[in-house]
Amino acid sequence: MPWSAGPLPGWEAEKQLHSGFRSSKPDSPGYTEEQHAEVARFRAELLQLSITVSTHPFWEQVEQGQVVDVRMRLKHQHEAHDTEAA
Repeated sequence: MPWSAGPLPGWEAEKQLHSGFRSSKPDSPGYTEEQHAEVARFRAELLQLSITVSTHPFWEQVEQGQVVDVRMRLKHQHEAHDTEAA
């Protein structure tokens, strides 16, 4: 997908201090109608999944003061599995 949802000209930044690197982007034609529709579909799906997770009955079982801690552990649960596999 293009780097910009709408048509925008490309650019090249100034050379970075102590480096020859120059960040740049080519011209962006913008998203096609199909790409706009796909992004809208993904956003709607993300919203629905967020609602499903945040309103799940599980959260009623968690003590009021522990909700943030439990959510953070859930968020990082995959990291525990990654270290076990290594």
